[in-house]
Amino acid sequence: MYRAAVFRIAAVVVMAAATSAWADPLPDVALRASTGRVVQVDLDDARIVQGRVIGFDDWFITLAESDTNKLIAVPRDHVQEVVFVDVRPNALAGMPVRPYDRPRRWGLHFGVPGTLVGDVDDGFLHAFVSPNVLLPVLTAYGEGAWYAGSVGVGASFHLSRRWKVDAFATAMPLHYTSFYTYLATGLGVGFHYTAPSGLSVGFALPVVGFAARLGHSPYGYDAPFRYSDSLTYFYLAGFTTLPLVTIGYRFAQL
Repeated sequence: MYRAAVFRIAAVVVMAAATSAWADPLPDVALRASTGRVVQVDLDDARIVQGRVIGFDDWFITLAESDTNKLIAVPRDHVQEVVFVDVRPNALAGMPVRPYDRPRRWGLHFGVPGTLVGDVDDGFLHAFVSPNVLLPVLTAYGEGAWYAGSVGVGASFHLSRRWKVDAFATAMPLHYTSFYTYLATGLGVGFHYTAPSGLSVGFALPVVGFAARLGHSPYGYDAPFRYSDSLTYFYLAGFTTLPLVTIGYRFAQL
């Protein structure tokens, strides 16, 4: 009975080891078939690495990075998926091949409240230009049209493979009435999502800042511009010009 129990335990251990080896997403036979080929490696921290497979061992895959030819070592236990980039004709005949997900950096979006947004999302860099194209139309009649826009630049960090969080500094000019212009500067935060198809959705909010008043009243008297007024016009400019809620398209790198 004792021998039978030991035998059962040994069989379970052997089967578990075999199952674990079979479940390895990167067996040696697959890496040998990939050697010399350009692949896209998706890592578990949402990074994507592209390069030519030079070699591998039990712990690392060595790639020559596509853009720089720099040798990099990728830990095998952090790899989620490997996809061929230079798929040769009939190399994988009869097998579906996922198209290479090229980096998407430049975007064009429409947003609330009437903004037209152009942005760039390149690594940790996130920058945008966001003029309000609806505001001058709605205020064209009366004492004077309003004009507003914002320019922002900052850092962007992955929350997941598709979602990123943005922190940025922004400058927001706002022309209000026929004689006052306000220049608001401050900090903001946001999120944006980019689908494999290029569809992009984003959100942004002003956090903290101040505004300065430029210009003079033609009536010879300018009301005092207090700290509370500075905050008011900072948030007015932020909610008028920032890409609060946007939807658009991010173009793939050629």
